[in-house]
Amino acid sequence: MHGRIPDNDGWKDLLIAQAHVLDTVYPQLLRNREPMFFARNTGHGFVDVSAGSGTRFQTPWASRGMAIGDINGDVNNDGKLDALVTTNNGPLYILRSETPAHNHRLLLDLVGHRSNRDAIGAEVTIKTAQGLQFATVTTAGSYLSSSDRRVHFGLGHETSAASIDIRWASGIMQKLTNVRANQVLRIHEPLSPTPASYK
Repeated sequence: MHGRIPDNDGWKDLLIAQAHVLDTVYPQLLRNREPMFFARNTGHGFVDVSAGSGTRFQTPWASRGMAIGDINGDVNNDGKLDALVTTNNGPLYILRSETPAHNHRLLLDLVGHRSNRDAIGAEVTIKTAQGLQFATVTTAGSYLSSSDRRVHFGLGHETSAASIDIRWASGIMQKLTNVRANQVLRIHEPLSPTPASYK
């Protein structure tokens, strides 16, 4: 299954797998099966782009859980976020992003040492000429689903992040500067706050 999911422009889009949990609901009021919903963030609001995002966005189905991660082309880390969606008493669907890769991105793989190893709970702020973006390291977000814990940022036309600030779960603060785009960067939690520069 193919779709034009997030485009790495720096604005977080909205992808929703929806359905009623019961198959005995009154169809006059609610529906057990619903199509996927995708809204693109323009920076000034959300626009429904479901109609042009693939067949799964026109077909009603009983979706239950959704996991997000960069799985396109096996494990090539192409910077495009894909989605896996489970259905009630049905198959698992893979929504693979085929959005043209015109924009830049950054994928951060945080490793905790004083904090938990997976860095769950770490808060990340990146700054580019376009502004600030925020994310929290987590795998949660949907029913019985575990998404990629790595933190993904779309950078738009920016080829680097001026700075990355990390507040680890231990309370340690870490700052990186001049981080180039289009890479998967593994960042280890320091034992004490230590400024660092990555090219």
